[in-house]
Amino acid sequence: MSDKLIQIIKAIGSFTDDEIDFFVSRLKEQFIPKGEHFLTEGQVSRHLGFIVSGIGMHYRNYEGVEIPTDFTIENEWLGYLNSFTNKTVSDMNIKVLEDTQLLTLSAEDFEKVYLFQPKFILLKDYYTELSFINHTRHTADLAMLDAKQRYYKFMKEKPHLVNRVPQYYIAAYLGIKPQSLSRIRK
Repeated sequence: MSDKLIQIIKAIGSFTDDEIDFFVSRLKEQFIPKGEHFLTEGQVSRHLGFIVSGIGMHYRNYEGVEIPTDFTIENEWLGYLNSFTNKTVSDMNIKVLEDTQLLTLSAEDFEKVYLFQPKFILLKDYYTELSFINHTRHTADLAMLDAKQRYYKFMKEKPHLVNRVPQYYIAAYLGIKPQSLSRIRK
């Protein structure tokens, strides 16, 4: 299992070794090949995944075009909390852009974990808040910054994605045309 995940859990809350062992015992290893989906629109999200290696992309289809709404990399959780928490059909897709190794946690096992130790809800709360903050920042950037400013901010805040994510996905994420991104990059 991932030592990094254990470090993250310990940083979020004061969990005992037994509590962490119980949590880790619920995780299952999963491999998803590049281009495959972790979640498809129309499904109910039944798993969350901690990325050990690889990269995931949340996206929506708009007129046949994949519009990214977020990227998730190593040592981050991959999932769609709206569908996972509410047990509703997803309006979001999540696919991996590289071969991706995950540690997954099912909704049933998550329930067992927080029934065993209710303070594990702290993990969900932490990641829900982080997701909300990131989404709010991105929405504000799309509304207030011009294309060049959005790209420079993306490069500054997410330099690890610049060479791992295809440029047309970065352009769509930033709300600009790929040709405009090419001009900005020059």
